[in-house]
Amino acid sequence: MRSRTLPIGLAACLTSTVLHAELSGDDYLGGGTIQDATERARVQAVIDAERQREAERAETLARERAQEEARREAERAAEAARRPQGEVLTETYCGACHAPEMLQSARHTGLGWTLTIARMRWLNGARIPPEDAGRIRAHLARTQPADPARAIVEYGLAGLSALLPVAWALRRWSRRSSATDRSPREPDT
Repeated sequence: MRSRTLPIGLAACLTSTVLHAELSGDDYLGGGTIQDATERARVQAVIDAERQREAERAETLARERAQEEARREAERAAEAARRPQGEVLTETYCGACHAPEMLQSARHTGLGWTLTIARMRWLNGARIPPEDAGRIRAHLARTQPADPARAIVEYGLAGLSALLPVAWALRRWSRRSSATDRSPREPDT
């Protein structure tokens, strides 16, 4: 069974040595105490002056930070003003949901962009005002046009979809007219 006592050498060392604190109570006093009221007033004036300087430094620093932020905001506004309005609107409305890489890779004709924006507004709930939708469409059609093959497909599909109702109406009309043209034959005499 092991004993729970300190080793003899350590116990002897701890009991024979007097432990002292490194600082005495006098070391904590800052050069003595203030004896008279004039000395107290002078020290209080020094403290107040230092507080005042610190407040002025903090105020100056806050003012400089505000000026720097205003300067940065003005630079951002100037940069936005230099950029085409369609580009800014595209980033604002389309960039809310789509990554820039996705927007840059899409290619359509003006008709394709019109239909895409309409789909985003009506089916996906994008809150794009009509006046901004036109600017966005114009910007995208100018900066991200479709290649010729895609243009043929887009306009071909649009033409077919426009002709289908006309073809359907012509077919109905031709059926009606051919039914009315058929009259019972008169017997040959």
